[in-house]
Amino acid sequence: MKYLFSYYLLLITLYSFADMPGNKPRPDYNVKISGLKEYKEYTFYSQGYDSAVILRDSSSIHIQGGFGAPMCVNVWAVQQKSNKHTDTLNFCSISSENDKAGILTIQNNHLIFTIDTAFSKFEKSDIQFETSIVNKEDVQSVKNRNIMYLISGLSFLVLITLIFFVWNKNRKSKSQQP
Repeated sequence: MKYLFSYYLLLITLYSFADMPGNKPRPDYNVKISGLKEYKEYTFYSQGYDSAVILRDSSSIHIQGGFGAPMCVNVWAVQQKSNKHTDTLNFCSISSENDKAGILTIQNNHLIFTIDTAFSKFEKSDIQFETSIVNKEDVQSVKNRNIMYLISGLSFLVLITLIFFVWNKNRKSKSQQP
């Protein structure tokens, strides 16, 4: 019975480690959107975790990488006359590692982003990219995660040590009984 209890305790410990965040850091990337001047009856917006910003033709959107939940930027359009919204495009930090450039079109009130395959590394100098700033919260979350790993590991070692001493004491007491 004791072995079965120890086995269950070991499985619970392993399953609790499965819930710990294991995301690898994701890099920043930029998206250059063009083709907006063809739709003069629409106003295009982008919004990350801040307020919404109006997009102009050949706008560049910075998608911040990081740890934990992926950072996303939403892009949508609003028709000026009817105030009707299109569907929303999501650009998330998990979806790409490279900079993108593409043309945005509207068909049946749906936004379609077509990636421009002619966009190369040499054309990146023409785009005004935002500078990448390391988020202090991401650095702090890595430190907190490492501290939590340390606490979990030490508590596991203490648990194993206590189990060993209890098992050793029970073994000695059984061997001394007649």
